[in-house]
Amino acid sequence: MASQLRVDKIVPVDGAPTGGGGGIIQVVHASTQTGQSHGFSQNDFVDTGLSASITPKFSTSKILVTGYLSWYVYLSAVGSAEWNFAVCNSSGTILDGTTADTQGYRFNEFYVLGGKHPINFLHSPNTTSAYTYQMRMNAKSANQSGNLVVQRNGTANNISRLTLMEVSA
Repeated sequence: MASQLRVDKIVPVDGAPTGGGGGIIQVVHASTQTGQSHGFSQNDFVDTGLSASITPKFSTSKILVTGYLSWYVYLSAVGSAEWNFAVCNSSGTILDGTTADTQGYRFNEFYVLGGKHPINFLHSPNTTSAYTYQMRMNAKSANQSGNLVVQRNGTANNISRLTLMEVSA
């Protein structure tokens, strides 16, 4: 016979630390390989195609949002450029982010940069209704032509991942 342990909430013996939590209640994971592109001529945040929803068991719970975005920048003119990533809710409201990964770079000709943008954010949604987290991107430059691309070519090497963990508080 297999044993099972079922609980409604996990809290450390001495209680949850201030600003922290007790135990992981549930985990939701999402990933995407579908490429998305954003031109440097635009100046607004757009969807990267990476999102996940979680329905917290308790309104006091916190959600630990972790993962990464695979990104590439294609530039084809001399100038400077800036790009940003943000964790948003389903309405597009920025919850965390907007710091530029790169800005003030000068490029001579066609140029490619790339990497993984880390996601690590603790949020208090204060709800027991489904809550959606999505990654958005922004690219801007007054004198640059090119694109910011996430999940380039849709291959396993260019996958982006998002994990949501409900933490008891």
